[in-house]
Amino acid sequence: MNKKIFYFSGTGNSMRAAQKIATYLGNTEIISIKSDNDNFNAEDCDVIGFIFPVHHWTLPEPVVNFVKELKMNNNAYIFCIAMPSFVCGCACEKLEEILISKHVRISYGAKVYNVANYCIVYPPVPPAKLVIPKVERKLDKISKDISERKIQKIPRANWFVRKKIKKTMEKYKDVLNYADMGFKISERCISCGTCVKVCPMKNIEIIDKKPIFKNKCVQCMACVSFCPKKAIEYKLNEEDLKAKNIDTSKVKIIKIMKLPKKRKCYHNPYITAMDISKYNIFYK
Repeated sequence: MNKKIFYFSGTGNSMRAAQKIATYLGNTEIISIKSDNDNFNAEDCDVIGFIFPVHHWTLPEPVVNFVKELKMNNNAYIFCIAMPSFVCGCACEKLEEILISKHVRISYGAKVYNVANYCIVYPPVPPAKLVIPKVERKLDKISKDISERKIQKIPRANWFVRKKIKKTMEKYKDVLNYADMGFKISERCISCGTCVKVCPMKNIEIIDKKPIFKNKCVQCMACVSFCPKKAIEYKLNEEDLKAKNIDTSKVKIIKIMKLPKKRKCYHNPYITAMDISKYNIFYK
């Protein structure tokens, strides 16, 4: 039987976790969840993993859509690893809900806090040099557990998150409908196409030697973080929003969404743009 790990990653944290676990398991394929890879299935697998960041205190929408369509072996050992920055929220519970509807149960769940990479709102925090060594040690422990087929309950949201998630986070999901209006391309752009290759949503296209964003952004920050010339800037102009009749009065985050020139961007130090652009890798 086969082993497959499906991961969604913008700046590499989830991909790094997939790499580590695959190395412990051996003979494992890691597969990137992208907007156009709906032909994958896991019906022939006895081990299936899902690794993902946390968006709006829950499971990222691309992961939701992918798992709903994925064909699986109902008797497989299933594990999930959430990779939140600050709040894990209901991410693992949302995955569990989808899998139960497919008559599949999660055997092992865990969360690993990472560097927050939403660089168009704040600098990367905490510092990678402090966080990454801790993450690597925790991933080693998790990888060993999974290789030994241990059973562990999934992380669940606390009472505060359950009480606040709908009121606090639902309005921010609407931001995704227009968020990529804020990306601006500077004269530093060399039309290398890196942003196109790393975008998991296929949201970027090079037209007349400049990247064009197509309104399918999930704010993963891959394009900004891997641009070799730091040519992708960000500022969501209120004038542009008003021209499209977009009401942002209830979404306070809009006012601070920008990328100052001196702000650092983050991607996992073990992951390159070439790694992120790949669909699948096999680990012996």
